[in-house]
Amino acid sequence: MNPTLATLLTVSVTVIAAILVLVLIFFIPVLLEVRRAAREAERLIDSVRLQVAPVSRDVGLISRDVKSIVQSIHRQVDRVEDGIEMVHDMALRVKEFELEVKRRIEEPMLQLAAVLGGVKQGLEAISRIFCR
Repeated sequence: MNPTLATLLTVSVTVIAAILVLVLIFFIPVLLEVRRAAREAERLIDSVRLQVAPVSRDVGLISRDVKSIVQSIHRQVDRVEDGIEMVHDMALRVKEFELEVKRRIEEPMLQLAAVLGGVKQGLEAISRIFCR
């Protein structure tokens, strides 16, 4: 082999080796940073997992409470509807009672008023006859 070529090959291999060493020197901190970030991500995931369990339990309790409240509201609405229907029925019965009372009392009262009016006119006529 030619000595110049051997020298050139040696220099090239040395330069490549130096570049690889420099790349490794710069790559080691990057790898350490990635490792640290992975550990922090793992800690964060564990923390989230610990916090999500009670929150999901609380959401379950809240949803059961809301369901119970909604059922109670439905029962109360049914009772109110029944009450309104009962009041409506009572109003109809009161109206019927009013008409019945009017039918039973109004006609005799009109007759009584007519009789009293006739008695009054009769008394006035008698009074005029005696006053002359």
